[in-house]
Amino acid sequence: MEKQILKERISAEHNQSNQSQFEKDVYHGLKSSPKTLKSKYFYDSTGDEIFQEIMKLPEYYITNCEYEILKNNKEKIYSQLESLAPFQLIDLGAGDARKTQVLLNFFVSQKLNFTYVPVDISANAIHQVTSRLKIDCPYLNVAGISEEFLGALNLLDNQRKVILFLGSSIGNFNQNETIKFFKSIAARINKDDLLMIGFDLKKDPEVILAAYNDKKGVTAKFNLNLLQRINRELGADFNLKLFKHSPTYHKEEGEARSTLESLENQEIYIRNLKLNIHLEKGEKIHTEVSRKFDLKEIQDIAAASGFEVLENLMDSRNYFTNSIWHRKK
Repeated sequence: MEKQILKERISAEHNQSNQSQFEKDVYHGLKSSPKTLKSKYFYDSTGDEIFQEIMKLPEYYITNCEYEILKNNKEKIYSQLESLAPFQLIDLGAGDARKTQVLLNFFVSQKLNFTYVPVDISANAIHQVTSRLKIDCPYLNVAGISEEFLGALNLLDNQRKVILFLGSSIGNFNQNETIKFFKSIAARINKDDLLMIGFDLKKDPEVILAAYNDKKGVTAKFNLNLLQRINRELGADFNLKLFKHSPTYHKEEGEARSTLESLENQEIYIRNLKLNIHLEKGEKIHTEVSRKFDLKEIQDIAAASGFEVLENLMDSRNYFTNSIWHRKK
């Protein structure tokens, strides 16, 4: 089953399907009020490269916090998983899998019987990570999937599953979407299968905002690349110089919000969509919301989704947690 998964599902038909969804989401997002673009479309090949830059920034604490958690707790995590073997280790939104490799290297050294299944909407990311792991970790059984998260779970067999959802991707969902997402995962796994999710915790607002507004402007470049992608793939004529990256943090809601603000009145035409867009000076296109959590909220989300929290693994500054859940029934 796993070997069939990576028969480069990135076929022309699959790419066309993704492209059509991209067109649909861009059309409806830019016709809505306020205008929005989905953050999942940040990750084309250029976006993947820029995000690797972001993860190395001193302001972007999330990566280092999670590295610390995984490095300091790899034995504890191994002890949770040993009895489940053989299992599929499913890494949702795997990216370059550098953080996950902390666990992969240790698990392989312990001769744990598992298959690593990196999942990412970016076909480029899956190609790169599977190619690299064949060299870096030759004894690892890898079967990558380029697909939406829940669609990827539908492709897998009924073997025991451990699902990783690292980073802070869950923060891109609102409360209802979060519970719906975890309920959908619960419906696709077995009782006592495990889920480990990264949650960015509430902290000093200045620390949070800096992570989305670094001094080098890398995050701004990442946000603006979404307009460049629409130019390239959909034949739009966005002038990136007429927009600025405009992040804010709303402490009461625990939300970091990223927008692209129009610097003047302007008209944009998207040829593939036959769509004219008017933007007023100061009007914002909303591109991302990243929610922050406390431990009580994490507990409540797990309970509402059919899971039980087994443990919250924390970094030394209590900035971030990898929360380990199991499906209750």
